[in-house]
Amino acid sequence: MHIYKLVFDTEAQGKQVLIDRNVWQEVTEEGVASMQYVNGTRAVVYMGKVVKTPATYDPDGHERTPPIYYDGVAYDMMSLDLIDLDSYRVYPNGSAAHQFYGYKRSDEN
Repeated sequence: MHIYKLVFDTEAQGKQVLIDRNVWQEVTEEGVASMQYVNGTRAVVYMGKVVKTPATYDPDGHERTPPIYYDGVAYDMMSLDLIDLDSYRVYPNGSAAHQFYGYKRSDEN
């Protein structure tokens, strides 16, 4: 199993790259569009913006400082296929925001 932790400039760019790499495709059934895994894809998780520094709050729950986010938006993907996504990969070395069940946070196969 190959696990990919990916960062794109925008959600739309990520979706299009994954479509172009035959990871998933848009399917319309009975007028409802959805994304469907293709080939060896087993999971695609849209992570969105990932927090670099959490917000801080006063004792009453009011935000003192806003959160700081990493650049771009993140997707995590699991596939049986080896896919050329190296230009979008990140390697969080065990500090990933997400892990797939049964796999370590540091898995980057």
